[in-house]
Amino acid sequence: MNQIALTKKTVDHSDTGKFSFSFFCDRCGREWVSEAKPFTGGECTNVTHNEALKLLWANEHRTAFDEANLEARLKFNTCSVCGSKVCDDCFCFGENRQDDVCVDCR
Repeated sequence: MNQIALTKKTVDHSDTGKFSFSFFCDRCGREWVSEAKPFTGGECTNVTHNEALKLLWANEHRTAFDEANLEARLKFNTCSVCGSKVCDDCFCFGENRQDDVCVDCR
């Protein structure tokens, strides 16, 4: 994965048949796992050339990661002080967005 992940620690669980990623809270390490997306092979049933399959897989992998990374934004909060991406248990909601901080910056 050369794309920039939302959280500091991310694990790629993808294989030849599916794409899935874990994102971890920057503070406590709580894991969120994206829903597995199947490798469709570009919906081509007759692609047999190995290089073509590799290119299709890489393209779908990139798209699946981007989608999971976007969904992770709904699962983690951004500290307004340090910028860490943290789970709800590690986050303190303020009266306005500038007061939203992780428990370490409270």
